[in-house]
Amino acid sequence: MKIKPLWEYTTEGMIRDLSFSSKDGDVAVASSDKSIYFISKEGNLLWKYKTSGQVSNVFLTPEYLSVSSEDGVLYFFDRSGNLKWRCQTKGKCEDVASTYNGDYSVGGSDDSYAYFIDKNGEILWKYKTGGWVRRVCISSNAETIACGSVDKNIYSFDKEGKRLWRYRTDSWLNSIITTSDGKYIVSGSNNGNIYFLRNDGTLLWKFNTASPVLRLVCSENAEYVAAGTENTAYFLNRDGKILWQHSIGNFDIMGLRMSKDGSVIGIGSGKNEVELISKNRETLWRYKTDSWVTSLDVSIYGRYVAAGLENGKILFFDNEKTIKDFISEMEGKIDVVAIKENLEQKKYGQTFHLINEIEKQMKKKKKNCPTCKKEMEEKWVACPFCGTKLE
Repeated sequence: MKIKPLWEYTTEGMIRDLSFSSKDGDVAVASSDKSIYFISKEGNLLWKYKTSGQVSNVFLTPEYLSVSSEDGVLYFFDRSGNLKWRCQTKGKCEDVASTYNGDYSVGGSDDSYAYFIDKNGEILWKYKTGGWVRRVCISSNAETIACGSVDKNIYSFDKEGKRLWRYRTDSWLNSIITTSDGKYIVSGSNNGNIYFLRNDGTLLWKFNTASPVLRLVCSENAEYVAAGTENTAYFLNRDGKILWQHSIGNFDIMGLRMSKDGSVIGIGSGKNEVELISKNRETLWRYKTDSWVTSLDVSIYGRYVAAGLENGKILFFDNEKTIKDFISEMEGKIDVVAIKENLEQKKYGQTFHLINEIEKQMKKKKKNCPTCKKEMEEKWVACPFCGTKLE
């Protein structure tokens, strides 16, 4: 099976973040060249917007794009690139998130404030924490709003800006996420702890990874939680049980995402590699890059994978096309019925599993001449190259 990007696009700076649209596979990109890029799934640049600072994060909903930049501004665009509003803060903005319909956005700044903004760009409220607000999250209906601060606290608010609770951790927080329904909040700290809380602030479990949690993702309803550290990816269930861990050596995991159902997980790292893994820990495919992978996203059903590199490249993979190319090449030579059936159901993890099993069997059937070492066909009784009789 040949793994290669459907397309590549090069910016003028390191890719700091990228985000898929759940609508159609288009991708928004944050670059250290101070620009926002919006690229179609075919690889065409639809629009570009220049800010005054390095773009730190992008958050793409079906109709809108929210952006945080180190120029201290939170930006909000429609999909056509029209700037709907901008919110100036007093520090560098590190993170932003929006509701599914774009009615509300939350941003974090190193001025120690979390900002809550409506669809017209009005700041409905802001809350001062005890330190730089590194990460923010919001549920689809805006009923759960939370942020993680360098002051080691997780904060939760209602839409009116009332602080509902505060949870004290033992280190500053590198990541925070919530499920789309807002029932759970998950956060990762610099000393390696993953905190899994109910939306009322109750800690349900804590898991230590032994090194800083750099990336954190969960499937729908948090059935699965994945964390990326300085050298290992961890995969846990909703009860905090470790299902597996996957070491990549002495390389930071800078990109980590999973499909909506948790069936496939994408990993990007300083190992110069993009890897797609199943929830059963099977490596479905790997692709070697020419630079560190600094960001990564997987589309909601796992069809698309996008990776951003330190050298400014964006790589876009279409799993469905890769599978269809395999079917086209092998149909008539092997039975591809099961592969087609799984592909039709968009079970990309299971489909790649079947392909990998077929390729393993095909490799077993191959034999080499014991004398000249050249590859032989199963039906040959003698080597056509050197004449050696084959058993």
